[in-house]
Amino acid sequence: MQSTPPATASRDDGSVDPAQGREVSGELALALYEQMVVARLLDERVIALQRTGRVVQHSSALGEEAAIVGAAAALGDEDWVFTGAREVAAALWRGMPLVAYAHHVYGTTLDAACGRNAPDPPFWKAARVASVSPLVGTQIPHAVGVAWAARLRKRDVAVLVYFGDGATSSGDFHAGLNFAGVTRAPVIALCRNNGWAASTPASRQTGSGGFAAKAVAYGLRGVTVDGGDVLSVLRVVREARGRAAAGEGGTLVEAVTEPLREGEVSAPSERDPLERMRRHLEARGLWGAEYAGRLSAEVAADVDAALAEAAAAEVPGRDTLFDDVYAELPWHLREQRERLRAAAAGAGT
Repeated sequence: MQSTPPATASRDDGSVDPAQGREVSGELALALYEQMVVARLLDERVIALQRTGRVVQHSSALGEEAAIVGAAAALGDEDWVFTGAREVAAALWRGMPLVAYAHHVYGTTLDAACGRNAPDPPFWKAARVASVSPLVGTQIPHAVGVAWAARLRKRDVAVLVYFGDGATSSGDFHAGLNFAGVTRAPVIALCRNNGWAASTPASRQTGSGGFAAKAVAYGLRGVTVDGGDVLSVLRVVREARGRAAAGEGGTLVEAVTEPLREGEVSAPSERDPLERMRRHLEARGLWGAEYAGRLSAEVAADVDAALAEAAAAEVPGRDTLFDDVYAELPWHLREQRERLRAAAAGAGT
């Protein structure tokens, strides 16, 4: 089965169809761009930390910012988000403070997970960004379960779950989306397909011409979108959210992305999502050198300050592994904890 190119909203000069342009206010367009700038710089900083061994693990999303931010921006405050390892920008858009993510990356005592989770994925309960496992695809059935619960309770709540094309080879992908189709759960499953540039797109994970086609077997709607165009992603996920609210079930969105290598982000590229959005802002008269310079300086200061604060924070002791597990700690674990504390005290003398 052959693939068809994904639909895109932005033209080469940055303009969009007038009807579609009216759907995105100037304020929202600037906010989308600014969040992608934050995501890009934060990604670059954490990559550097991981390369020098100061952060244990990091999954880069360079070049995929539009798919992540555009999808998150289409949701309502009551909706839930289940991220994968690369979607920190979604958590930040939803309201996770930058410094909170920095503490999460470093695993400090001020981390919401008390330093026990992997550095990615992020989570922030107040913004309905769920805590998930870093294992590929495991968040999909959980997201569908939350969506089904919302439908049973007759609440206007949708769930957005992100994952990469590799997750489509997992059993959790098939079981989760099949369950979503059977229950008509209001879920939006966004797959970042970064294999489009290959001579045989997506061939490493599927024999079909893409992933949106798989929705037919599950009883979901399937849509392919240009994942490098934030406006297209926003429109498609908004439509999927509308279907969910109308009781029409879930949608599998295939966002075709083309990740950038580390060296490619230093110079503007025609396929860079930030450059494409910059051209759109310019076409609408929202772009200027003064604005660009101010934004760059402010974002760099905010990101660097957040990471510096987290780098200086205290990390949890090993004995905290026993906290928040039992209402009353069993005797054998109490003994283990005391041995750890004694060993730590001895090492400090």
